[in-house]
Amino acid sequence: MPKETKQNPPKKNQQKNQPRQTVEPEFFTPKMMEAEEIKTLLSWEAPARPFRKKDRSFYTTIAILAILLIIISFLAQEFLLIGVILSFAFVTYVLAFVPPREITYTISTQGITIGEDFYFWHYLDSFWFKEKDGSKVLHIQTWLRFPAQLMLVLKGEDEEKIKKIVARFLPFHEKPFKSWMEKWSESLQKHFPLENVHR
Repeated sequence: MPKETKQNPPKKNQQKNQPRQTVEPEFFTPKMMEAEEIKTLLSWEAPARPFRKKDRSFYTTIAILAILLIIISFLAQEFLLIGVILSFAFVTYVLAFVPPREITYTISTQGITIGEDFYFWHYLDSFWFKEKDGSKVLHIQTWLRFPAQLMLVLKGEDEEKIKKIVARFLPFHEKPFKSWMEKWSESLQKHFPLENVHR
């Protein structure tokens, strides 16, 4: 009779010499590693955006431009464009006329909080300061598609103090960074001002 071959049960240690699959630790950027403990470094309240009461000439210029563009769009039978122009004019009016609400800005060892929105340091790229509508503003470039840039209104806060805190996590631009859109907008504003600057 043929001998029965016994099948030995698999040994527990048979995979002992095989390479063990290692689990990669959670990814931390150097910016996060610098934060030894989670704590608030600075917090203040300020308007949600820079705001300055506009002159009457501003609204008059916006209305004239909107009417001219609507007439051109009507002659070209671009009725959808007319709706876009009206919407843009309305938003511009509201942003220029209605003061922004006060929100809380917080800088912590984890990141930055603007109102109810929080951003980790490893989503942020660099920062600089700039003045807009009479207010000092901290600008922070991000790695996100939206928002591509954060704006924190200072409202009397110590600029040097904020600079020292944020510089622990992000590089600082001595010269404010400007996108091609900002350069084009400033050039347009310089040659075709919306307000009467001589008043």
